[in-house]
Amino acid sequence: MAKQEIEILLSTSVWDPKAWFEGLSKSERVGKIHVWPTEEDLSKVEALFVWKPLAEGVIEKLPNLKWISSLGAGVDHLMTDPQVPKNIPITRIVDPNLTTDMANYVMMGVIMHQRSFRLLQQNQQKSHWERITYNKLRVGVMGLGELGGHLAKQLYAAGFEVSGYSRTQKQIDGVDCYDENHLDTFLSELDVLVNLLPITPKTVGILNYELLSKTPKGCYLINVARGNHLVDNDLLKLLDENHLSGAMLDVFHQEPLPNDHPFWAHEKVVVTPHVASVTSPESALNLLKGNIDRLVHETPLLHQVDLNRGY
Repeated sequence: MAKQEIEILLSTSVWDPKAWFEGLSKSERVGKIHVWPTEEDLSKVEALFVWKPLAEGVIEKLPNLKWISSLGAGVDHLMTDPQVPKNIPITRIVDPNLTTDMANYVMMGVIMHQRSFRLLQQNQQKSHWERITYNKLRVGVMGLGELGGHLAKQLYAAGFEVSGYSRTQKQIDGVDCYDENHLDTFLSELDVLVNLLPITPKTVGILNYELLSKTPKGCYLINVARGNHLVDNDLLKLLDENHLSGAMLDVFHQEPLPNDHPFWAHEKVVVTPHVASVTSPESALNLLKGNIDRLVHETPLLHQVDLNRGY
């Protein structure tokens, strides 16, 4: 007979664990819930739910661990952590709310750029009436996974011309899709470049001077994936050379972004504090509870990460 309850460890150093604790406590499949840091006996813990960073030494206290779940869509904090075992399933949160929120944020950025919204704000401050024309844009989405694929469809539905780039060839109605063998062609025709790639050793620093220079003059960058996709100084150089017209950045190498970072004061950069899409415990808990049932009944977990691909 399958066991009916499991013990869980929550490690959410940058979030308040209260909502996660209370939501998981309502599951009949959950026995005891531990919250890190703790001095309690963790030898019976089978599931670790974590949002970065994973504290040093946690894993070695969990001899019976069978499953690790990120509490967000990103898993790079687990994939690159040497203390995480390679033989334990790792899952991520795939939440319809995250997908919708991300698409809405990017759509906001694209439309603000298209309609010269920052210039309109400046004109208002000067009581200056000027009707600024706008053009139809081609938006390129790098990364056509759960978030990027949905975004590409939404952009197309909103009337934009859309290109998509992914490691392997994808097919999305209304979207011109390119694989890694045709990256230069993808970049060559864009008015806006949106980065939603997963972070892997191959994609760290991919938004560099060489790649961004291959976009047409006047292209606009939106980065909502990870800060270490971007080489900051390369972006600043391309902005100052007027090759790129601007950038909207929601993710950074160091968060919070240091007060003296040049992005804060640059007239062509919009900074937001990693809010494009934020995991909601209320909706994410449904997925976690479903996977708890699967663990109890020894069936495959949903949304497992491919360790070889890194996402």
